[in-house]
Amino acid sequence: MIQTFFKRLLMVSIMCSIAVLPTSLAAQSRDDEVMVSTCSEVYEFKINGGKPIVKNKTTIEYESLRQYDVKIQPAVFYGDYIKLDAVRCDGYNANYRSATPENVFFDDSRVCYFDVTLGRWGRKRRLTYERTFTDLHYFTRIVLGEQYFVKHKTVTFILPKGFEHYQLVDKNMTPDVTIERKEKGGGMTVTYTINDMAPIKHEENAPNVSSVYPAVFVVGSFKDAADMFAWGRQLSDVDTTIPDLPRILEQMNKESQSELDKISNTLAWVQENVRYVAQEAGVSKHQPDTPAEVVRKRYGDCKGMALLLKTLLTAQGFDARLTDVGTAEAACRMSEIPTLAAINHAICTLEWQGKTYYLDATCNHIPLGHIPSNVQGMEVMVEQPGGAPTLRTVPTLPASASCDSIHISLSLDGQSQLEGTASRWMSGDMKEFLLTAYDSRDAQGRLAFERNALNDDDHANQVTDASWLDKDCRSQWAVLTGHIIDSHSIEKIDGELYIELDPDNMLFASPIDTTKRVNDYVLPMPCRQVREVELTLPQGCRCNNLPDDFNVSNAYVDLSCTYRSKGDHTIVYRKVMTLRQPHIKRRDIDNWNRNIKLWNTSSHEAIGITTEN
Repeated sequence: MIQTFFKRLLMVSIMCSIAVLPTSLAAQSRDDEVMVSTCSEVYEFKINGGKPIVKNKTTIEYESLRQYDVKIQPAVFYGDYIKLDAVRCDGYNANYRSATPENVFFDDSRVCYFDVTLGRWGRKRRLTYERTFTDLHYFTRIVLGEQYFVKHKTVTFILPKGFEHYQLVDKNMTPDVTIERKEKGGGMTVTYTINDMAPIKHEENAPNVSSVYPAVFVVGSFKDAADMFAWGRQLSDVDTTIPDLPRILEQMNKESQSELDKISNTLAWVQENVRYVAQEAGVSKHQPDTPAEVVRKRYGDCKGMALLLKTLLTAQGFDARLTDVGTAEAACRMSEIPTLAAINHAICTLEWQGKTYYLDATCNHIPLGHIPSNVQGMEVMVEQPGGAPTLRTVPTLPASASCDSIHISLSLDGQSQLEGTASRWMSGDMKEFLLTAYDSRDAQGRLAFERNALNDDDHANQVTDASWLDKDCRSQWAVLTGHIIDSHSIEKIDGELYIELDPDNMLFASPIDTTKRVNDYVLPMPCRQVREVELTLPQGCRCNNLPDDFNVSNAYVDLSCTYRSKGDHTIVYRKVMTLRQPHIKRRDIDNWNRNIKLWNTSSHEAIGITTEN
C-alpha cells in the first residue's frame, strides 16, 4: 500500500480510503479561475440484502471567475467497492479511464470525467452523480474541501435507526465549517455546512492532508484496532506452502555462520529477489499473494513480501509475525480511530533473543536492525500466536542512524589545482534513498551517478575511478570512492591563493520557496550529513587566515561549519547538518531559510594561502 497524489487531471477526491486531496485554509485569491458556487453531498446508510451500504448523491455547480473561457475537468471516482450508478454533466459526454496512480502495479480505482469549457465570468456547469458504497469496511473518510474555492457546500450523513454503532469523527475542523446534528426516530442526521472555504492547494513536500485539513472519518465497521487486525488476518490466511523450499533456504544460507546470519541473509534474499510493487485494488489492498506466487513472479506488494519473509523465517524456527503499520502517511492512528485509513503498510516483526526487529523487505538497501524512518514512532499491530494482537509504538532512532558523509583528502598541486581522493559513506534511510536513485538509472546513468555523487553541486571537478567498495544490503554502510581533480576552487590574487573547500553535494540544504506556499514543508527523513575536507599544503605554503566558525541549533536542525589547522600544513574543513525534525511548520520556514542561507554563506568562505616564491 502506498500514498500517491493523482495527476492534475484527477483532482477530485474519492470519498473513501484510497484518495484524499487537500484544501487550503487561506482566503480565495486572485489566482482562482473557478469556484464551486454550490455543492450538496448526501451519504445515506441503508441495508441491502442484510448488508449495510451507503448511497451517495452529489450535485456540484462550478462557476467561472474569469473574462475568458475556462476549461475544467469535473470528475467522479469509483471502483470495486464504489459502484457508479449514474453521472451527468449537461451538454458533455463522459470519459472513463483507470485512475491508477504512478508506481502502483494494479489499482481498481477508475474515474469518470468530462472535458468542459466553462465559459466566461459567471457561467456555470453542473455535475450530478450517484454512487453506492457496497462494503463499508472501505468507506472510511470524507474530505470536506474541494479542488476550487467553495462558496457554499453541505455534506449530509443520514444514519437511520439500526446504525447506532456507526459514528462520525471530525478532524481538523476550521471556522468555515459548521456542524448540525438532528436525532429523529432513533436515527441521526449530521450536516456539515461549508462557506467560503479556500481551494485545494497542491504543494511539493506537503504533510499528510488528513493531519491538516477538515475531514470526517466513518467509524463502526470495526469495534477496535484488534478487531480490524483480525479482519485483515482472515484475508491473510492463505496457503503458505513454497515449492522447493529446502533448496531456497540452502541457497540463502550458504554463507551463514550463526542464527543472526540466517536472519540477515533471509531478509537480504527477499530484498534482492523480490521487486516491490503496490497493489491498490479492493481486497488486494489487504489480501496478500501466496508466498509461492511471490517467489514465482519475483514481485509483490508489502503484504506479499511480509508474508513471504515471515514464512521463510518461520520455516527456520524463528518467531516471525505479520504486522500492520500506519506510517507517517496514514490518515490517523489505529488507537485513535479504528479504520482502514489508519493502516497503509505491512511488515514482518521478529522476536529473537529478547530483542524486537521490525523488518521491511520493501526497502531494498536497509540492513537488519535499522528501522525505516516512515515506521519509526508509528503504531503497529503485531500478531500474537494463539492470542489477541498487540498494539505497539515503534522506537525512534537518532538522526545519526541515517547518515550521508563525504570525506575528501586533497593536496595542493602547484598553484592551479587540488588533487586527491573522495569517499561517500551512506547508512540507514540515506543509504536507501541514494541507492534507490542509483538503481533506477540505466548503465550510463549509474556511471554518471557515481561521478556526480563525489563531485560538487556544479559537477565541475574531474572525478575518475569511481567505484563501490560496498553496497550490500546487509552492510550498515554503502561506500563509494573515487579520485578527484579540482581546478576551479582556487583563485590567485596579488600573489595570494584563496581556496574554497566546501564540496556542497548536500541534500535538503536549499531554501524553501515560500512565494505562494500555504502548507508546512516535510523533508524526507531525519538524518545527519557531513562534508569533511582535509587539505594538505606543500612546503613553502602556509595558511594566513581561517574563516569564522558557524553554529546554529533549533528544534529542527543543528547546522555547523568549522575550519581548523592540523599541524603546520594541514587544514580540516567540516560542515554538518543534523536534521532531527523534518516536518517544518509554515510559520518557521522563513527562519529556516535564513539559517540555511547563513550556513551556506559561511561554508563558502575561502581560506587564504601565502606562497613563498
